[in-house]
Amino acid sequence: MQKLALLLVAFLSGAILMALEIVGSRVLAPCFGGSIYVWGSLIGVFLGALSLGYYLGGRLVDRWPRPGLLAGFLLLSGILVVLMPLYGSLVCDSISIWDFGDRAGPLVACLTLFFFPGMLMGTTSPFVIRLTARTVNHVGQTAGAVYAISTVGSIAGTLGTAFYLLSWLGLRNILFLLGALLILTALTAAVAGKAHEGRSVGAPRPTSAALAALLALAAICQPACAKERILLERDSAYHRLFVTEEGNYRWLRADNIWHTQMNLQDRHGRGLPYSDYVDLAFLFNPKIRSVLVIGLGGGTIPKRFVRDYPQVKVDAVEVDGDVVKIAASYFDVRPGPRLRIFTADGRPFLRRSKAKYDLIVLDAYYADTVPFFLTTREFFDIVKEHLTAGGVFANNTMGTLSGSKSKFYRSVYRTMKETFGQVYAFKVPESGSPIMNVELFALNSKGGVSVGTLRERALQMQSKVIKDPDLLAKVENLLGRVRTDDVPTLTDDYAPVDALLHLW
Repeated sequence: MQKLALLLVAFLSGAILMALEIVGSRVLAPCFGGSIYVWGSLIGVFLGALSLGYYLGGRLVDRWPRPGLLAGFLLLSGILVVLMPLYGSLVCDSISIWDFGDRAGPLVACLTLFFFPGMLMGTTSPFVIRLTARTVNHVGQTAGAVYAISTVGSIAGTLGTAFYLLSWLGLRNILFLLGALLILTALTAAVAGKAHEGRSVGAPRPTSAALAALLALAAICQPACAKERILLERDSAYHRLFVTEEGNYRWLRADNIWHTQMNLQDRHGRGLPYSDYVDLAFLFNPKIRSVLVIGLGGGTIPKRFVRDYPQVKVDAVEVDGDVVKIAASYFDVRPGPRLRIFTADGRPFLRRSKAKYDLIVLDAYYADTVPFFLTTREFFDIVKEHLTAGGVFANNTMGTLSGSKSKFYRSVYRTMKETFGQVYAFKVPESGSPIMNVELFALNSKGGVSVGTLRERALQMQSKVIKDPDLLAKVENLLGRVRTDDVPTLTDDYAPVDALLHLW
């Protein structure tokens, strides 16, 4: 009975540890995003915590071979996890304010939040092996069984959290659940300890009372009120999503990136500054009739195109089904005869589609993390295949205009130019400084369009065809020669977008 209880402890500890690692990405995301540096920090810190836990657990169990000691470690770890909703955001906010950098910031946050509870859980396997091995001759067999059971638990925790818990429960509730399970796991180890010591098994009432008090405390504690009102907070399969409202504006935020701004007095009007620049596509091809938007968000571009251009039909593709639901519920994005919405990843959608479009808009890059497979020459080749003759490809990128922080947008520019030949870059100074949006336009045609032609068309279409009184001013934000000799062409084989985004 004691052996079965300890093997259950190994299974649960492995499951909870990996579940906490998956959930850790959502704890960090509001301050640090979801870049490769966040995931690298999580994986590295948890592996380091396990290594030290294995070492300390092995030394301690040889000296004090008692399940009660393991129960104490798991209980302390459980308390830390239960309380994490109270201190997790404060820790992340403080570290982000100190601004240790794109790499060091999430690493410091991971070390602060997860190293100690991970180390405590890491002591489980050495304790279980030592306490369940009957003789030295069976140590190898016992160790193999314990690590196998713990690994199966890790698989269950990983898949269960990624596939189900993040969709069913909010972040706070998941942390409460994991902390409670850890404390129950500690109780299981304590029960095994009582059996091991030959004493009667009684319910450890002080620990149960502490659990109830901690859960009640976490449930009633709420963050201080802010000016903005949170309408929705949800974890999707891809992001931690927030819908907030302040004054006349409603916002959609994914992790730590503001994705959509909607004026409540003009719900189908203009949003964040970069989205206005997409209209420049009509200066390159005034005969645009069919549009594909990859990346729906709050639907600013599709909604406005349907309203402002009665000749246009729009298809919008969004990988995150929760974003599609939020766009409908909070941002008035409704499918209709001229707007079709598909829940799919943009690249596979194009691979399966036979449709051709006059304009394809790629709005799926985030400021801190970019799907590399949407930046490569192979992807741009697919885009070109789905453009009509004279069609336009608009790509929303970001960076500084020069220096190391410009390397990402310049790499994308170089890659697009190798596919299309004609590429134009427009800075969006309204979006910030020195890091700003840079809108790239590529033409599926042999010839280009001169700056003079762009100005002439802007004068003709400004405030008439294109409902933008500042259209001509936007044309003047066309960048001159873009240097590309010091940046790579991005391919499916080599696309270091995270490094290019976060260069020091």
